[in-house]
Amino acid sequence: MKKVSDIVGMEVVDSKGGTIGEVEDVLCSRARGRIMGIIIKRKKPARRQAIVHYKDILSFGDDLLIINDRMTKDNADIPPDICRTLEEEDVTGYTVLTAEGKELGTISDVMISEANGSIEGYLVAGDLFDDLVKGRKMIRLQRTTVVGNGYITLDDNNTDRSVHETGGLKNILKLNEKK
Repeated sequence: MKKVSDIVGMEVVDSKGGTIGEVEDVLCSRARGRIMGIIIKRKKPARRQAIVHYKDILSFGDDLLIINDRMTKDNADIPPDICRTLEEEDVTGYTVLTAEGKELGTISDVMISEANGSIEGYLVAGDLFDDLVKGRKMIRLQRTTVVGNGYITLDDNNTDRSVHETGGLKNILKLNEKK
């Protein structure tokens, strides 16, 4: 899994090794549960941004991203599925609430699978001490999750299944106890 924030800023090269630019944004579709493409800020100032469909991404490396040689050149060539994604609201910064009204934190990042581009979950930043001890929470948005007006409300039945803690001192110490 990779965080979207780790992909933004990555160098982008074509399959022949030519430098194209860097990732300016990752186009995530909550409705489809996957990334649809990326926006590239090109190296040459005279050229505008380029939008690359996910199917044209050949490889996600640690430091760079390799794309197929063909790229979308202007807004007239943008595929309809990417146009719909551009219209979706970005949930980063939204406050996450349980059905009982308990605040879990705010969405800080999106976790994706490099293998198939699916959204694996959303990282939720809570208070600093909780994040340090328990780790960040990762939530999976269910179809019954209510999203809007800067808030995400988890369905009462799905709260326990939707929220997973990642990292944190508590989990690290558990690993050390088993050894």
